[in-house]
Amino acid sequence: MVQTIGEGLQILADMDIFFYVLPFLLIFALVYAILYKINIMGGTDAKDNKGVYVIIALAIGLMALQFDSVPVFFQIMFPKLGIGLSVLLAAMILLGLFGAEFTKKSGSALIFLALAGVIFVVIMLTSFEDYSWWSGGFWQNNMSMIVAVIIVIIFVSIVISGGGKEHNLAPYPLREWGTIPPPSSKP
Repeated sequence: MVQTIGEGLQILADMDIFFYVLPFLLIFALVYAILYKINIMGGTDAKDNKGVYVIIALAIGLMALQFDSVPVFFQIMFPKLGIGLSVLLAAMILLGLFGAEFTKKSGSALIFLALAGVIFVVIMLTSFEDYSWWSGGFWQNNMSMIVAVIIVIIFVSIVISGGGKEHNLAPYPLREWGTIPPPSSKP
């Protein structure tokens, strides 16, 4: 019997693979990687404590799934993350089409980083709102004020960080066109 991909994914969903197994694996892998990287148990090598790190990561992963809050949050957040990554991919394609280089610290890389930051904030805020952590009309009523405050903070930080360098340059017209002719003295 031939099954479509959708039917196969539905069978996995019916077995709660997406609801319990994948969130557990994600939490387990992240906790284990962090414990291994920081070598919290000490010793000369993190490999000496692998068993302890596995037990800690296993316990945290299973305790996180004790109630349905983590799997439900993952079900809300990761589809939006997929949309955000699609937007970033489209932005990379469009910027690359116009010759943008992402390997250097250039304007296009900063624009891409700013776009990624905005998409991250939007994904997290909408996920929290859908998850009912922040329900009500606060975000709808105050979004323009929040965006205005963020823009003002960005501009103030740019102005503050831009100072401090002493430039011994002539004013702009003198740099571009040489000397400015003296005004004519006509009575």
